[in-house]
Amino acid sequence: MYYKAEQLALNNNRTYHLAAILRRKRRVVRIGENTNKTHPDFKRAYPDGAYASHMHAEMNVLRFARPGDIIEVFRIKKETGKYTMAKPCSFCHTAMQKAEIRYVRYTDWNGTWKIMKI
Repeated sequence: MYYKAEQLALNNNRTYHLAAILRRKRRVVRIGENTNKTHPDFKRAYPDGAYASHMHAEMNVLRFARPGDIIEVFRIKKETGKYTMAKPCSFCHTAMQKAEIRYVRYTDWNGTWKIMKI
């Protein structure tokens, strides 16, 4: 399952290669990557008045989330294949709160898995 997520992330044609795994009762429900796809639920307004609606990997799987689900998110470096920082941004964190996600596991700068309660 991590291999499939890694391949999605590495082949996303984006600068950053992130993947998110949505789990429900330890079962994988969905795997998503960051993408140029848009979704009206995830339109973001920036302080300068600009808008963006591309989906981060977390937002990609949140479309299928239920209260109590868990998300794992990692970023992989294409050059080395090593994991690096993938802590959810404030937009993703807010979306996870609305979806009632219990917690998220993410990789830090050293590729170590961290846990953040939502």
